[in-house]
Amino acid sequence: MDIDQVKKVFRTPDISKYPEINEYSRNMIYEEKMGPGGLYLAALMARKLNLKPGMKVLDLGCGKGATSVFLAKNYNVRVFSVDLWIDSTILYNKIIQHGLDEKVIPLNLDITSKIPFAKNYFDVIFCMDSIHYYGGNIDFWEHLLPYLKNDGQFCIGSPCFSNEFSEEILNNLPFVYDDGTNLWPEEFSKYHSPHWWKELLEKTEKFRIIESSELEDGIIFWEDDILHNLENNGDIKTALTDVAQITFRQNEIPYLTHFILWAIKK
Repeated sequence: MDIDQVKKVFRTPDISKYPEINEYSRNMIYEEKMGPGGLYLAALMARKLNLKPGMKVLDLGCGKGATSVFLAKNYNVRVFSVDLWIDSTILYNKIIQHGLDEKVIPLNLDITSKIPFAKNYFDVIFCMDSIHYYGGNIDFWEHLLPYLKNDGQFCIGSPCFSNEFSEEILNNLPFVYDDGTNLWPEEFSKYHSPHWWKELLEKTEKFRIIESSELEDGIIFWEDDILHNLENNGDIKTALTDVAQITFRQNEIPYLTHFILWAIKK
């Protein structure tokens, strides 16, 4: 598939299904390159949660803060914007630009290490496009959960594969996934199916899982991300590699998509 074909057949989410952001431009939806889905995914996640003004929300792995701004501005919640890689001053400057310095608290810290908050502090934990990097083991959840109130809400929205790879496929990875770069060990090997994440959280025995499922627009988010990159003069060679990964299908081989997991702490 060449670039002209990509532009003809790849899809964009139907903005009418996302009233939370129907006044946003495409560049605003993908502001600061949050990853495939952008604020489409953030809107779906927020829609699941019963967000009320004044709630304390931990925006975990917030990147450059676009999700934190979205939550604070649209739901009048108090957001603790946490990221390991982005300096808190960068976050703060963005927050000031939006006039939200009293609603969003920027923090640069490693959430897998010591957490500088009181136990039972947060009403909501919101985590978009980052949980696969650090949350794929039970120890992390035992570490994090004490900081969420009982009956507190938790929502993950993230890239995933539709189902788990069989041992046979893992031992003979398709080239589109294992292309000689660090893509597989650093990224794809950490993606898991919605069912896999559901089972992991159930092992804590501290969550009531409300939903863990692939999104209707899960594949479209990947497609639209490529279209947006091309619209903004993205690298064509990289785009074609991404296209191959997204469109690859063969029998039972899992495909790239997105999921949401929504849960309540017991």
